[in-house]
Amino acid sequence: MGGAIFSTASGEPIKNIPAGDVMLDFRHGTVTDSAGTITLMNTNLDYFGLTQANSIAIYASDAEAEINIGNSLTLKDHQITHQIDNFAFDYVRVNIPALSTPADSNQLMFVASTDQILNYNFKNYAHFRDATTGTTTNSYATAVQHHVGGYDQFIYYIDNTDSGSDAMTVQVEVSNDGTNFFTLSGYVGGVNIAAGDTNLFVSDQQHHFFRVRVKSTSSGNHATYKVYWNYVENL
Repeated sequence: MGGAIFSTASGEPIKNIPAGDVMLDFRHGTVTDSAGTITLMNTNLDYFGLTQANSIAIYASDAEAEINIGNSLTLKDHQITHQIDNFAFDYVRVNIPALSTPADSNQLMFVASTDQILNYNFKNYAHFRDATTGTTTNSYATAVQHHVGGYDQFIYYIDNTDSGSDAMTVQVEVSNDGTNFFTLSGYVGGVNIAAGDTNLFVSDQQHHFFRVRVKSTSSGNHATYKVYWNYVENL
């Protein structure tokens, strides 16, 4: 690669992205999400006196994300990463659907170049992992939900962090359309987790959607929790 390389200023993925359009403006070196939050790129086309980049590899954590390169749209083929070579552009628009819980748990990563061929193996990035916290209620509520059709394995650590003695009940559910969910074997009727204990789920089957639902085991006795997720793309 002999041309200019574009990524985030820190080289890190952009995290906590809400649903909606994310605009990558290579002319000015900015990434703007649907809430107006701006992340700076490491450089911009104006700095080099150029008007277009020519190749890009981009990762979006939701496999249903739409990636628009200039006026062209990539296929919604449940891929996590896309690489486009020999295609001139100055902006990229990524539309992230409102399918995730937490709603702002989406992530984005990209490397672009003014070279015609990027020649960069972006597939080495194979994990979407993070965590969320909350407090149970008397009824089941979704703590974590993602479209994971582009991943190969799904792992949840469901930690009852309650400082007292309040237990929580958890179900892990799957869906192929994001609307009709079914409780996985082993979680039918719910699994109780005592205060200070953790339940670990590791998938052995693939589905397009996974979610974790939690509630208080005893009515009125609400527990704090932390749910870690790790979605793995095996290379």
